[in-house]
Amino acid sequence: MIRQFSLLAAAACICALPAQADPLRIVSETASEELQSELRSELAEDADFETVFEARRHAIRTAERAKNYLNSRGYFSPEIDYRVDTSEPPQIQLRIEPGPQYTFAAITVDTGEMALSDEAKAALSAVRTLTPGDVVLPSAVLAEETGLVVALKTAGYADAKPLERSVIGDREAGTLDLSYRINSGPRIRFGKVIYPKTSRTRHEYLDRLIPFEQGELYTPQKMATLSRRLNATRLYRLASVQLSETATDTTPEGDEVRDVILQLEETERYTLTTGASFSTSEGPGLTAGLISRNTTQRGDTLTAALTLATLERAFNIDWRIPNVTAFDRTLVLSADIGREETDAFDRDAITLTGALEIRSSRHLTYAFEAGSEFTREEDAFEQRDQQILSTSVGVRLDYADDPLDATSGWRVDARGEPGLVLGDRQTQFFSLNGQVSAYQSLDQAKRLVAAARIRSGFVFGASLPDLPVSRRFFAGGGGSARGFEYQSVGPEDANGTPTGGRGLLEVSGELRWRRDEPLGFVAFLDGASVSADQGLDFEDIRYSAGLGVRYDTLVGPIRLDLATPIDPRPGDDTVQVYISIGQAF
Repeated sequence: MIRQFSLLAAAACICALPAQADPLRIVSETASEELQSELRSELAEDADFETVFEARRHAIRTAERAKNYLNSRGYFSPEIDYRVDTSEPPQIQLRIEPGPQYTFAAITVDTGEMALSDEAKAALSAVRTLTPGDVVLPSAVLAEETGLVVALKTAGYADAKPLERSVIGDREAGTLDLSYRINSGPRIRFGKVIYPKTSRTRHEYLDRLIPFEQGELYTPQKMATLSRRLNATRLYRLASVQLSETATDTTPEGDEVRDVILQLEETERYTLTTGASFSTSEGPGLTAGLISRNTTQRGDTLTAALTLATLERAFNIDWRIPNVTAFDRTLVLSADIGREETDAFDRDAITLTGALEIRSSRHLTYAFEAGSEFTREEDAFEQRDQQILSTSVGVRLDYADDPLDATSGWRVDARGEPGLVLGDRQTQFFSLNGQVSAYQSLDQAKRLVAAARIRSGFVFGASLPDLPVSRRFFAGGGGSARGFEYQSVGPEDANGTPTGGRGLLEVSGELRWRRDEPLGFVAFLDGASVSADQGLDFEDIRYSAGLGVRYDTLVGPIRLDLATPIDPRPGDDTVQVYISIGQAF
């Protein structure tokens, strides 16, 4: 016979139990049918024994599991015994009398001799979930105790911790008196933030990351926010935040003032990057870059990148200065010089831009940009020199679960740009374009994912010949409609040269299957239409289909796609091949 009466021991006795009940029989005179059914389910397992000795060992283990399960349901004085039938094969009979299911007679909270603030008392009351008369469930007791400690910490008591609970039981009445004993410690206020002497970053920049004022009441949420912001700068290999162990001051109300100590281990200042791509329509491409972090000791990032490809040569410099005027406001200054040579146009350009990116929440980012572009271009219409002055506003809503390989959620990007064109052809325009992409897992393991994308754009105010080629829409190629030559979808002149357009519609659908790590496969359908005016041409959408392979790496999946036009026209190649990094969208 096994007896148990201990709430403290029962709290740790929730066991994960294996499956199948043969040849085990459970009998009881006092347990309800529902409880007996639960016990059979919890105690079921493969009874792998052939001898009486093995059966007895199995019976002892099963009796212990039965006791643990009953404890977890509030039965703290069960009677359990077993009998082993010596037949061939042996049979086990487990007799279980659960006894009373205990309920609470009284529940109190003892926080020691230190007086709590009214806010702390209210916080404790708000998290109380158990009342007299409730069944005593150890898991519920532990959950409420954790909630009480968290409530005290949130109210400023940083050192709050649970002590041993007081439990008094009445076996005859089947009740328990429970008293939580919690050491609240003193209430804490934030003192100074102490930076390590080895930190290269200017303190005035790091001060912008601090979400609290000196003298403000401690909360663990603000400590976590500071830690998250420090790690988000990507300046540190390790960034941790902790309170000093001793107080530096005491307020007239008796609150302790403690400094916040930062431990910062800086990452490498310089990083070299390389990349490569290939497609049958665009040829090979190589990129190389140098990233310099914390160049001015204000958390900034300076990136220089060189692109050498069949259709493009470019050099780009980006300078990102974070937390300008306020947290999560980033100033981005860029300079580009490059040349493009495609079937649609030749273009030399120097571009200078400045943008302010504002991240208002984890999901919402918007940006304001102004720029000047000096171009010399030759297209199907003529050769001309132009200067483009423009401003733009962009918005991104991102609820996808991964930036590189999403399996659920959605994204929306929208951008509006008014511009003034000076030079050989003077005009003005307003461009509006946006894209929506969505992702949905089709199985619990997220190995099968459906993905879809739609993009559209319009340009108003300027005729097509007057509009700079960098502001026209082109479609076809790896980032657009796979299976078609680069920029080949859309209007052409009499010689078959693509002219681009003022209206764009692109659609894509993918079914992504991850067979195992790190290999995956994709089937996709793309469609695109470009119109000379600012409307959408639904009647002339060109469709393509294809298959792809994905191979996961630390920097994202390597993508290999093969695509073919569904209704090819004269001059269309049968198959196009694309190799790059990252999902198509």
